[in-house]
Parts: sequence; structure tokens; C-alpha cells
Amino acid sequence: MVGISGLFGTAYAYIGTSIYFALGAVALYALGVTPFVTLAVGVLFIGTAWSYAEASAAMPEASGVASFARRAFNPLAGFGAAWAILLDSIILVAIACFFIPHYLGALWPSLQQSPYDVIIGIGTVALLVALNVLGLAESIRVNVIVAVLGGATLILLVVLGFVFLFKPGLLIEQIAVGDAPTWSHLLYAVPLAGAAFVGIDAVSSRAESAVHPGRDVPLALNVILPVIVILSVALAVVALSAMPVKSNTVPVNPRTGLTEEIPVIPGETRGTYVLAVDPSRRVYVPVERREQWYVIPAQEPTGEVYDLDGQPVTLLYGSRLGSVYIEDPVIGLVDALPKDLQGLKDILRPWVAFLMAIGLFLAANAVVGGSGRIIYSLARHRQVPAWMGRMSASRMTPFVGIILFGVAAAALIIPGDTTLLLDLFGFGAAVAFTLASVSVITLRYRERGLSRPFSVPLDIRFRGAALPLPSVFAAAATAVIWVLMVATHPWGRIAGFAWMAAGIVLYVLYRRRARLPLLRPAELTTLPKAVTEDIDYERILVPVLGTRLTDEMVVLGCQLATEKDSTIDALYVIEVPMELAVDAPQPEERRKGKKVLELAAKVAEDFDVELWPHIAQARSPGKAIVETAEEWDVDVIILGAPRKRRMGGAVFGRTVTYVLQNAPCEVIVNLVPADYPMEGSASEVETREGASEETETREGASEGTETREGAPGDAERGRDPGGSTGDGDDRPGPAREERK
Repeated sequence: MVGISGLFGTAYAYIGTSIYFALGAVALYALGVTPFVTLAVGVLFIGTAWSYAEASAAMPEASGVASFARRAFNPLAGFGAAWAILLDSIILVAIACFFIPHYLGALWPSLQQSPYDVIIGIGTVALLVALNVLGLAESIRVNVIVAVLGGATLILLVVLGFVFLFKPGLLIEQIAVGDAPTWSHLLYAVPLAGAAFVGIDAVSSRAESAVHPGRDVPLALNVILPVIVILSVALAVVALSAMPVKSNTVPVNPRTGLTEEIPVIPGETRGTYVLAVDPSRRVYVPVERREQWYVIPAQEPTGEVYDLDGQPVTLLYGSRLGSVYIEDPVIGLVDALPKDLQGLKDILRPWVAFLMAIGLFLAANAVVGGSGRIIYSLARHRQVPAWMGRMSASRMTPFVGIILFGVAAAALIIPGDTTLLLDLFGFGAAVAFTLASVSVITLRYRERGLSRPFSVPLDIRFRGAALPLPSVFAAAATAVIWVLMVATHPWGRIAGFAWMAAGIVLYVLYRRRARLPLLRPAELTTLPKAVTEDIDYERILVPVLGTRLTDEMVVLGCQLATEKDSTIDALYVIEVPMELAVDAPQPEERRKGKKVLELAAKVAEDFDVELWPHIAQARSPGKAIVETAEEWDVDVIILGAPRKRRMGGAVFGRTVTYVLQNAPCEVIVNLVPADYPMEGSASEVETREGASEETETREGASEGTETREGAPGDAERGRDPGGSTGDGDDRPGPAREERK
């Protein structure tokens, strides 16, 4: 469970680290208008953040915008939102991993050169994939520490910049919209600035693990986003004061209409270039490497072509912030500090290099893990084939989805082209952000009674519901940003439409093959087939408790699932005592639940059956079982329980009785004798071997004394000392019952 401090650290890690790469990317195209573009887009995204805050507080799920759109519209809309956010998540990880060696290159310059930057970038992706497949938990504490250190470092640079570098007159003089930047370049920069906020969706996906999602997630978004916008604008102002926009005069080839390639060489100051024919003239525009030398590449003129001494020439505008330091803009700000601060620069340079690299690594790690959960959610909701969300039996991680995600991110790094990565960035984020705001608006009308711990402010009454004006404005703004992305990013346009088309084809083919409706959730099967037809259980729910009996119920479920190619949901219920809050942290019970579910997954793997693990905290196990069955539209619940011992009309205990009375589907109860041996679960053995000091024993409620590992207080709460249903007073007599 994540507390408020953890959410703040996570929010900065997901959104704040965008400064580390977006500052130079936006400056490459927006030039002197960069602070204004950053401010305008940041203000626009406050409305988007409010939409996410309302939806996350009302529906705290791990799939972010996908769950909002699925609930507001239909499974196809939910799939489209998830598929779109996956596209920019892949690109974000590729950018972060490719920029890491460039930041570290401040200490070891060779790391910034090809092919070393590509090799390190791909190696970083591979490491992230391995960490997430192995299930090494993301450290919230480390995120918080790095967030605090990163934010404090940026604030220090802003203060130093305003004291030693800020030149308000120069800041205004370098703005010449139409020439520097051109209108096309200015519009090109807007989607880049918007895509930098893609981490908003990742913060939303944390709502499921938040201690108080209704309060903490909106608070984290509403505080962190304005802080990051202000910090980004301040850094852009300082950086452009230190590295202002200037021009280079270059010849134009009259036959091709393109500028000529101009050889350049490194200057005396690290990170600068000068013309090879005239070392007194500094280069301000991006340069490219040509084996053993550098050139200003041939390109279309961005300004007027005029005659100079009989040679057609033009002016190319640039800033070292968006050229030399495009992959490590924060290092550029350190290098721009005056020579009088050389001692401080010598300290800040390695500090910033390591801290920014770590920040990018943690952000990429979070996105890889979150994207794996998105793919798992798509598979779980039967929007993509189940194999894409397959879980590792030993690590309980969606390893297939994580590996596919990593392969795609690594493939984007191979060309080693920063401008290509930037050209691809923004399509998916704009689609997802637009759907998030539209979903919030739609749910205001479709689910007026939905509990909303946080609501988007500034709404008006319209057709009987409260219409959130900021969400309307945000939806329109992000839709316009998407149009700009399509109009100005040629490679992004091609890749974006191709990606979405491939996803829709995958969705349609899978849903048709599985005989599922395209625009409606799968219908719940509540009645058995006619006696002349086969009984077909597509989804089977098996509550587990880590006993021999529940192990056997998993085997029974797998045997039923094998013939019909069905899936199994394994549910471990943490029964919370009355003296604790329902959402109180239960680390020991969660550890045990993970062990029990790992064993269930191994059993399912042996049967080649897809198994989806769940852990739920509740006062009543029976209610948790019923709610899980309703949430996942299961077709049958399989329970195991001993008979009650005392004389009377009741055959089952409280939990089984509750499930039989309230289940939305069929229920199979495997009734065993009261003297059925409960010990012998492999999960008990594994748990004792891994944590022998924490193993507990207790007496059973039946004849004789039985022992098993369990949570303290199980007996007092009436939990079954071996079954899956929480009943500890059953009577002998084997039987099987089925409810329809």
C-alpha cells in the first residue's frame, strides 16, 4: 500500500523527470518561445490532471485511462485508450534509456558517441525488463528520496540561474515568431510539450495500491503538476538566458533547394562546435556525426533565401540548449554557469549526471512495470489474447507483456536518432488524454450516483447533470494537440495510425475468435446449458487459503478448465478484524497470500491453464468471493468445505451459505468429511522454509488437534482451519452440491 508521501514521490518520478529530456526537445523547435509553450501546455494539462483525479478517486484501478474509457463507453474504447498510452509509454522508455548514457557522458564523453549510447540504452531496457519479470518490487522510498534530491537540485539551478544568468531583455529579443521559430516548428513543439505529461496516467494507475485513493491521488496530482510546470518554465527561462537563440549563415544549393552540408569541429569549450573553415564562428544549430567528422546537415531553409556575394544563403536559428544539450539539457545549464563558480560546477556536474540518470532509470522502470500491468489488464478483460498477459508461476509477474514491451522499446533505440524518437512522441498520449476527459464527462451523465471523493471543480448544470467545464476544455485542448501531432510529425503520424490500426485488428480478430461482442462486455453466463449440450465454464473462480483442501480445489478447477480452454481466477481473502480499518496494511497476510497464489499458478501451469491471481481484504470472506465473481463475470465458483459437526438444519458454514445465497453464477461445493486431513499444502511447506520464525500453529475446531499456518486471530474470527470458505464447524458426510 502506498501512502501520501509515496504518491508524491511517485508523481514526481513519473511526471517531473520529463524535465530531464523534454526541456531540450521543446527548445530544439520552439527556440525562444520554449518557456511560453511550456507554460501554456502546462496550464492546459491542469484540466486533464483534474479529470484523472476524479476518475482515479472514483475508480481506483491499475489500468488508468483504460478502465475509465471501458466503463464510460465500451470494451473497444477501453482497449483503444490502453493501446494508445502503451505507444507513448514505449517511446518514453526508449527516450529515457537512450538519454541515460548521454547524461553519464558528462563524466565519460565516449558514452555519448555511437554505438556506445545505443548499446547502453538497449542494455538498460534489458535490465529493466529483467527486473520487472523477476518481480523485484519498486522501492517507493527510493523514488521519494530521488524525487526530493532531483527537485532540490533543479530548484538550486533555478536560483543560481536567476542570480547569475538571467537576462530579461535578451529573453524577449530572441523571440521572432515566423523566423525563430517558424510557425511549423512552433506547432511541432506543442505535442512534444504535451507528451511530457504522459506520466499522469502512470500516477493514476497507482490509485489501486494507495491507502486512501479518494484523497491522496487527487492531492498528489493537484500539487505536483503545478509545481512541475512552474519549475519547467523557470528552467527554460534561465537556460535560454544562458544559451540564447542565435543564427548561422549557410549556403543553399540552387539545384536541390536544400542547404549545403557544412563541416564543423569541436570548439575549445566542451559541448560547443565551430565552423571548420572559420573556427572563430560558433555553431548554434544541431550537428550530425559523419564517421570521423561533424557537419551541419543539409536541410530545407527555415527562413528567407537571399543572395550574399553571388551565393544564395539563408539563416538557420538554434540554441545550444536544443542542439548540443538536447539529450542532457540539465547538464547544459550546469555548464552555462559562470567561470567564477567553477568549484561549484565541478561538484554539480557529476552530481547532476548521476542523479538525472538515476531519475530517468526509475521513471523508465515504473513505466515498464505499469505497462506490463496494462497488458495484463487487457488480457484479463479479454481484449487481447490471454497469452499476452500470461503470469509467471514463480514470480507472479506478467512476463510476456513486459518482454514484448521491452523488445519494442529496444527496437526504437537501434537507429540512435534522437529526432526520430521525438517525432514519434505524442500521438498516443493525446488520444489517451482526450479519452480520459471525455470519459469523466460521460460518466457524469451515465453514472450520476457514482461515489466521487474528488470532483472536477467549476461545473455547471446541463441537462440534469453537473458538466465539468475544465474537463470539456481539456478534452478540446488535447484533441487539438493530437491534430497538431498528426499534421506536423510525419513519422509520428505514420507510426501512430499503424499502431492503432494493428491494435484494432488484433482486438477484432481475438474477440471474433472468442465469440465475444466487440462493443459490449462479455455476457455473464448464469444458467447451465441444456442437458443435451456440454456444460461450458469459461471463467472459474477458486478461493484459496493455502490448505490441502483448497489445493485440491485448484486441481479440480484446472481439470474443468483443461477440456474447455477456460481460465481460472484464484482468490486469496485477507479477513480483517474489526479493530482494524478494512484497508489497513496487512504485510504478513499479503506475503502469505502471494505464496499461496504462486503455488496455485504452478498447478495451473502444469495443466497449461491460464490463472489470474487476486488478493482481497474484507471483513467477510463470503462477501469478497461474491464481489470478485461479479467483478470478473465468472461462470462458476468452486468451494471446498468440511461438513458441519453440530446437529441442526445447517449443512454448511456461514461463508458457503452466504456464497450460495448471493453468488451471481453457479457454485460447486465439494463437501468432505469433518476428519478430512487439512495439513499437507505445498504452500505451507514453502512458507515455513522461507520464514520459519513466522510460522504459527493453532488448534482446529473439530475432533482432535490440527495445526496449520494461518493469520493470528483466524480461530477467533471463525475462519476455516483448512478450507477455502472460512467455516470451521462442519459435519461429516461427503457430498457435492451445485447452485444454478
